[in-house]
Amino acid sequence: MKGSRWFIVFIVAFLFIMFAIEYHLPKKFVWKPTFGHHDEQPFGCAVFDSVLSSSLPQGYAFTRKSLYQLEQEDTTQRRGILVISDNLRLSDVDVNALLKMAERGDKIMLVSTLFGRYLEDTLQFRSYCSYFSPMALKKYATSFLKKDSLHWIGDSTVYPRQTFYFYPQLCSSYFWGDSLPERVLAQRVLAQRVLAQRVFESNEFRYETEADSLTTDSLVYMPVAMSRRWGKGEVILVSTPLIFTNYGMLDGKNATYIFRLLSQMGKLPIVRTEGYMKETAQVQQSPFRYFLAHEPLRWALYLTMITIILFMIFTAKRRQRVIPVVHEPANKSLEFTELIGTLYFQKKDHADLVRKKFSYLTEELRREIQVDIEEVADDERSFHRIARKTGMDAGEIAKFIREVRPVIYGGRVIDAEQMKVYIDKMNEIINHI
Repeated sequence: MKGSRWFIVFIVAFLFIMFAIEYHLPKKFVWKPTFGHHDEQPFGCAVFDSVLSSSLPQGYAFTRKSLYQLEQEDTTQRRGILVISDNLRLSDVDVNALLKMAERGDKIMLVSTLFGRYLEDTLQFRSYCSYFSPMALKKYATSFLKKDSLHWIGDSTVYPRQTFYFYPQLCSSYFWGDSLPERVLAQRVLAQRVLAQRVFESNEFRYETEADSLTTDSLVYMPVAMSRRWGKGEVILVSTPLIFTNYGMLDGKNATYIFRLLSQMGKLPIVRTEGYMKETAQVQQSPFRYFLAHEPLRWALYLTMITIILFMIFTAKRRQRVIPVVHEPANKSLEFTELIGTLYFQKKDHADLVRKKFSYLTEELRREIQVDIEEVADDERSFHRIARKTGMDAGEIAKFIREVRPVIYGGRVIDAEQMKVYIDKMNEIINHI
């Protein structure tokens, strides 16, 4: 027992040391955009949602309903709907539901790099999408290159114009077109040589070509956030979804840019929906999923399970005893009878042994043929009945019983030879019944 106690102490100490080492190892970040409500990685939205829930006085809620489901809700209270995704391809049903909500007074903010052809044709805009590469972001950040600037040009009576700086990989998508919505909120400044481009479309993807050779060295301002009135409400379009994440919320003073965009909702309560995100990002994390998402906790869980399995194996091996084989009880009746007979024979009490054998004979005759040889008055009838049953001579049976009665009742002493004769005769009668 003492050895087992030391074994348990060793295992607990080992697990504690391994957990401490794993906990203090450098954390590895996952730079994959998920926009998940429970994702605490840089491009998740756990911190983003937490800050907004505690910062917006009008209220901030979270749901997984689609725009159509939100439009079907019978509510008189106007809301601000926030949708964040890296590829928001809205169907005609979603767009119609969106416009119905905006027409009756809701404000909808769509934050994505792609919006779908139906919405672009309805609101008369086009978007340029540049796909995000985590490796490109890391290389750019480690090269200490200059960040791109986003200019806030919204209503100057509410917020003064201000410039915010982001890595170009976070704000590389923008809007363009001949006729854009009525109000531009923010624009990106491209401080580089700009090609006079010819843009053609195929399956909602935009490709650039250098067909025109004219180049200029001027600054180009491309909208990244704009809004359009629709009925009593408003549709707000933002092309920089990576800024609406944990990283964007914690990136220095750039959280001010997020709150300025959200302030376009006015005093309406804001509802953010995950209805257009990938299923992997929408799954609510269980305790085990939380453990597996963090490397120190994941290894602690693995080591605990391995230790428990090893402990069970070695404990079972040490404490398992051999199961005894239980044999069927042997019949000792014959041995017991032989033992009793030997005792009587050694005491030379031959008459008593004949007496017990006669009692057995009497009981057998009474049970088998209903004859009681202890009733002397019925001897003649009894002897004839025994003779008919056994096939023996009635006179022989009468002679034997009358001869053995003095031994049974009178106490006459007999020797071993006479005992053997009497017992053999009684066995003969019993065998013929």
